[in-house]
Amino acid sequence: MIKNITGAFILTLLFLTLFINGGCDSTSQEKNETIQENSEAIQENNETPEEIIEISKEKVKILKRHIRSASDIVPITDSLVVPYVYTSAVSMNNLPVAEKKQKFFDMMLPAILVAKRRLAIKLARVEEISSEDKKTHRDEKFLNELMTKYKATNMEMLKSRLTCFPVSIILSQAAIESAWGTSRFFLEANNPFGLWSFNSKQERITAESTRNGKKIYLRKFNNMDQAIDAYLTTLSTGPYNEFRKQRLKTQDPYVLVDYLIDYSERRKAYVDEVVSVIKGNDLTKYDAYMISPKYIKHRN
Repeated sequence: MIKNITGAFILTLLFLTLFINGGCDSTSQEKNETIQENSEAIQENNETPEEIIEISKEKVKILKRHIRSASDIVPITDSLVVPYVYTSAVSMNNLPVAEKKQKFFDMMLPAILVAKRRLAIKLARVEEISSEDKKTHRDEKFLNELMTKYKATNMEMLKSRLTCFPVSIILSQAAIESAWGTSRFFLEANNPFGLWSFNSKQERITAESTRNGKKIYLRKFNNMDQAIDAYLTTLSTGPYNEFRKQRLKTQDPYVLVDYLIDYSERRKAYVDEVVSVIKGNDLTKYDAYMISPKYIKHRN
């Protein structure tokens, strides 16, 4: 009798032990799955700080951000903008028109401000070097690199090519060229301006259309900052001499846009559309926006 009770007791203990261990394993597995899901979520929305040093006295920190949907785009609620640079474009096709437009501006504006700041820093450094009696080897290298990139033959030409223009024009052109962030080259190549590629060594995609029976290639960029830098460089080095002359005199977008008539084969109709988008979306308000000072460091 005692043996039977003891045997039953041992079996009961064994059963309870297995049950408890099984429950612990299940809970542990659920916790591991939760941790993994959270880690993946953090990785998907990872923001990696990157410092850009353009001149010895200033550093600009940007936050690279990978996104999966339009809801991941950080809303801009202040004229002092956090310098997010998005490394991926997302479709906005299914959004209501007003929301789609605002998301597009929220996505593009920080990278535009970063690119404009970069030009301003370069221009400031060129001005400093111009006023110095002697140039260091580092200064000479800096100037030579800029002269090559911006196809300048003298300092005055370089300065004119480093001068930027209003955000409102850039936003308007980006909206038109990318069909408000819905074009294939925007989504697949981070190319909001539809910039062509004529160099087989560049990263690029093939356009769906052809020109005179020949393939057209569009440039592919790693992020919006790169695309905007390429666009600004195009306007600084391409056949837009009068536009460059006028932006030295004024920053009025409605005056400057007339000198972009050669940007599109549509000519005057294109210029009129750029103006219409600026006015219809009150884009001139963004001309006063700037990168938040929190992300800019000055050194003595």
